[in-house]
Amino acid sequence: MDEAQLAQVESLCETLYTGQPSSNGEKITREEAQSRLLSLQSSASFIPQCQYILDRSQSQYALLVASNSLTELITSHWNNFTIAQRIDIRNYVLGYLANNGPTLQDFVTLSLIKLVCRITKLGWFDDATHRELTEDVTKFLQATVDHCVLGLKILNQLVDELNIPTSGRTLTQHRKTSVSFRDLCLFKVFQLGLTTLKQLQTRAIATANHGQEVILGEQALGLTVRCLNFDFIGTNPDESTEDVGTIQAPTNWRPVLQDPGTTELLLDFYANTEPPRSNKAMEAVILICSVRRSLFPSDKEREAFLGRVMKGIRELLKNQTGLQHQDNYHQFCRLLGRLKANYQLSELVKTDGYLEWLDLAASFTTQSIRNWQYSTNSIHYLLALWGRLVAAVPYVRPETGAKGHVQALENHILRVVECYIESMLGSVETVLRSEGALEDPLEDDGSLMEQLDRLPTICRFQYNAVANILVGKFDPLLDKYRELMGHLMSSSTDSAPPNVTQQVAILEGQLTWLTYVIGSIIGGHSWSSSRIGNGEETLDASLSKRVLQLAQGMDYRLTSSNGVGKADSKLEVAMLYYFQNFRRVYMFMWDQPSSGSSAISTMGSMKLESVPSTKQKVYQNMFEHMGLGDHTVVANLIVTKIGKNLKFWPDEHDIVAQTLNLLTDMAGGGSGSKPLFSL
Repeated sequence: MDEAQLAQVESLCETLYTGQPSSNGEKITREEAQSRLLSLQSSASFIPQCQYILDRSQSQYALLVASNSLTELITSHWNNFTIAQRIDIRNYVLGYLANNGPTLQDFVTLSLIKLVCRITKLGWFDDATHRELTEDVTKFLQATVDHCVLGLKILNQLVDELNIPTSGRTLTQHRKTSVSFRDLCLFKVFQLGLTTLKQLQTRAIATANHGQEVILGEQALGLTVRCLNFDFIGTNPDESTEDVGTIQAPTNWRPVLQDPGTTELLLDFYANTEPPRSNKAMEAVILICSVRRSLFPSDKEREAFLGRVMKGIRELLKNQTGLQHQDNYHQFCRLLGRLKANYQLSELVKTDGYLEWLDLAASFTTQSIRNWQYSTNSIHYLLALWGRLVAAVPYVRPETGAKGHVQALENHILRVVECYIESMLGSVETVLRSEGALEDPLEDDGSLMEQLDRLPTICRFQYNAVANILVGKFDPLLDKYRELMGHLMSSSTDSAPPNVTQQVAILEGQLTWLTYVIGSIIGGHSWSSSRIGNGEETLDASLSKRVLQLAQGMDYRLTSSNGVGKADSKLEVAMLYYFQNFRRVYMFMWDQPSSGSSAISTMGSMKLESVPSTKQKVYQNMFEHMGLGDHTVVANLIVTKIGKNLKFWPDEHDIVAQTLNLLTDMAGGGSGSKPLFSL
């Protein structure tokens, strides 16, 4: 390559990334420029040309193309190079970064860093030189501040490169390299990240200005999180989920992870910085709290560690430290949700200040729910915390740990549930009056289902009180809704006066929430639970009766108006959600003997009298208390709803899809399909 060819490449790169025409006046499109530049990646013989561009060009876009092309060539033609050539290329790129890195644009720097990390990964077992990259990067950390930033960026990319499989390599090859990196280098990389944080905390990097300290903090915290998130044992975790599993840190990490100074350092960074550094610090705390139980040599050390974490959380809750930032708030909700997942309730109740922590957590939860506009995507983490606490109560003796902890939990659960119901009902009018400025939480299917999945365990813990709250909310709304429907008769809601239309919209939105909540609770009934037969089916019946009466009223108006008098589509979807849960919980019992009969089964010459089982008694008791008739009445109502949805809602994809799902599940065989043949 000569200077003229270099100028042509630079011109093509300018066209590709900026859309500006070629400097020689030639009019070419971005697609044509990209096609020509891709020829640099076609053969390993173009490596000298890429190096020429890196050495001679002043165009940042040309440097980016050269770096990307080298990465692609090295990956695709790795076996074409000798071990010595691979080391030469690696040393060339490292030297280039050391000499020119601080003056390059970030996108060029990151591309070159990716190249050197890719060479390191592919050549890991070729020569010891490749396994010494961590030592080489240490020289960057000890040079200027800009070189220190570069070094941290290299380490971040190195951890990612060795943790994530590369296309074209087998999973066995990847794991072999990954495990070797874990054993030889990862702990040192983790320590380098923490050391940088300590230096920033003590202002030991005297030559760094504020902007550089911010960048160093971001890189060091990112490195800490990456190291803790490393796939230590080859489980290939799903990166699309935020759920943290158990961190399988090696035993030699114990002194650092168990050291009180590590957690205090991260909490101090959280408290004294702004996002994204503060929320990264909190993410690191979450990961440290998720380390495997066996990492601690005894229960005493584990209890001491948990005590420090609980104390830190209490202080943050008392002072509301950093929680005004949404990113911090979200990570803090994740921490609370994760705490019970990694520790037993019997361990939590023994910590100092548990009751205070419980009270602070309940206040934080209710405050978060009331401010649902800012916390929709985080509420389910808090509900998960309370659900896990409740689920563990049967396995902890009341006298264990803090005195009165069960009664305290009962009181706080009722606060949380009541706040959730009232806030979600109130959200309907708030969203409506915002005229589109606020997102409707009913339209966020992901967050809505996350919340509903966690409600049954919480609500059934204090089911009598929760059922009374729901009935107290449902009955006045249903009465008012019937009254308004009586005035509207067979006309559509949209044709009513604006004030009536608004009233109907608010009522239907609130009934939608209550239908979802009741459907969730019904779906949480467990036939295998030790609580079966304690009368909860009568509460199921009381709540179901009201939802079914609402469904009958909606169907009557829809039929009498020949489809004109439709309810809100979201209410129809909520009703289908309720029917699905009711079908799943109660439909399988419909082929059992009726309550008044003693079924006689004959086997050969033997006659056996069948006595209703506990499950059958619960089932019969539920329908008797519902007071709407036997199971055929409910089956008929569901089938009628299916038919009317398909007839009157043909253009609503969600309603049609969920209606067909309900029909498919009902007709899917087994005892659940038998009621269909009796209609």
